[in-house]
Order: sequence, then C-alpha cells, then structure tokens
Amino acid sequence: MVTQGGEVAFVTRMIDQSRDLQERCQWFTSMLGKGSSVEQIIEKIKEAGVTNFAVTDLMPGHATKRWVVGWSWGSYRPSEAVARASSTLPKHLLPFPTEYKLAPWAATIDTCAHTLNHLMQELEMQWRYKTELSEGVGFAKANVWSRAARRKRGQASKTGADDFEEDEPEEPALAVKISIRLPRKGAITATVRWLQGRDSVLFESFCGMLKRRLSEGSTQVMASRVIIAAAGEL
Repeated sequence: MVTQGGEVAFVTRMIDQSRDLQERCQWFTSMLGKGSSVEQIIEKIKEAGVTNFAVTDLMPGHATKRWVVGWSWGSYRPSEAVARASSTLPKHLLPFPTEYKLAPWAATIDTCAHTLNHLMQELEMQWRYKTELSEGVGFAKANVWSRAARRKRGQASKTGADDFEEDEPEEPALAVKISIRLPRKGAITATVRWLQGRDSVLFESFCGMLKRRLSEGSTQVMASRVIIAAAGEL
C-alpha cells in the first residue's frame, strides 16, 4: 500500500483518529517497515499525551525486519515481555518498565509475606494475598505511602474522622501484583508487576518505598533472631 507521506504520516493519522475512540478501543497497533520510523511514531504518541504504549520487532523473513508499535488510552499496563519486547531499539525509545524486582531477599517466604501483609494494612491499600501462590494484588486510590498521607491518617485517627469518600473514583491510581519467589539457588526475591495506572512516577515511588520498608522489616527480623539466639545461650 502506498500513501502520501509514507508510513509515518499514515500511522500519525491513526494516532490522531484514536483520540476520538479513546478507551472504546483498548489498543491500537501498527507495523512499520523502517527502523527510522519507529522513533518518529513514538514521539508522535508521546506528543498526543499517551503514556501507555508497547513496541516489539519481528523477523518475518531471513533478512526482513519489521517493528510493531501499539498504544492505549486506557490504564491497564501490558507485561514487560510485551511492552519492551524489542531487542534492537535503544532503551530511551522503550516504554517505562512494568516490572520491578527486589533482591536479594534474606528471609523465608512466610516472613516476607508477613512483612508485606502488615505493610499493606498499614498503608490502608485494598490488598488480597493468596498464601498458596505467594502473591497478592493491591489497589491504591492515591499515593497513600507519602509523608503527607501518613500525616493525614494520623490526624484522622486523632479526630476520629472517617476517610471515606462518597465520590471515590472507580479507577485506581495504582494497581500492582507482588509475587514472592524462592529460586533453587539464591535468595528470595519479590517482583512488583504494574497492572494498572497512568502515572509511572507513582509506580516508581511505590516500588522505592516497598524496597526500603521490606528491607527494614528483614533487618528487624534478623536482629530479633540474633537476640533470641543470644538469650538462649545465657
């Protein structure tokens, strides 16, 4: 197919037209034949205000290469394997990572789960943990882990105020899945998978907080074990 302005102009029109459909269509995709077109299209996507996109490359023939770019106006995030599937594009063209790994993890799975569940309850996130799978799904309507949020909860508890909001939005600001795994070799790791949300800064902030708090919890557990062991020797 030949179109005026080439593939960049054609896909740019698709991006413009997708504004009208918004979330009535979950994903828009297009295949590109030139590597130089990929960067231009990604820039067009960002200029349109889209933050949720994916990119991959295909090898339909021995010497033929194609690139696929997809974008969504919705808040559901694709997996890392889908969103950042290109092995040839520079990192600055790839979308923000949707997975964050916490390692090393010097504790048992039960200890990790206990620390994680306690933290989620403290943050007042909507949280469901499945012990048999060693993973849980959490939802937050806002940044509930910042100092301002903790201060607000403290003031509410003193005054007895209810944190309920009548017009609470249906779409969460952040949804994540946290999986705890024990490899055959090495320490326990926790993987945070970004499921839903429009703000990458919020996801990054949550992961940073989680890494810090879980590390503190692990250190406290190790210290308690040392104290108990020392007391037993007396």
